[in-house]
Amino acid sequence: MVKGVNRQVLEVQSPDSPYFERALFFVKPEYAFTGEQTLRRAAARAFAGTDRLPRTRRQRWRDAALRLLFGLLSAFGGAAVTAIALLS
Repeated sequence: MVKGVNRQVLEVQSPDSPYFERALFFVKPEYAFTGEQTLRRAAARAFAGTDRLPRTRRQRWRDAALRLLFGLLSAFGGAAVTAIALLS
């Protein structure tokens, strides 16, 4: 851990990421005396997932269409159950 004049900085290296070599995290002053292992775990969680590519427009449309389809099927299912309950 590298200590600056006014800030505490944590450097995390990730050999697994194809995009990033390392990241610098500036520790908030209220957490300056938190244990190094705790800070490293929190930084690793924040750094995890940075090697994923953003979703494409097609994937967003597909996800929205699936949510709409699920909502419609749920509504029709609820209407069918209500109709059966009223008819019997």
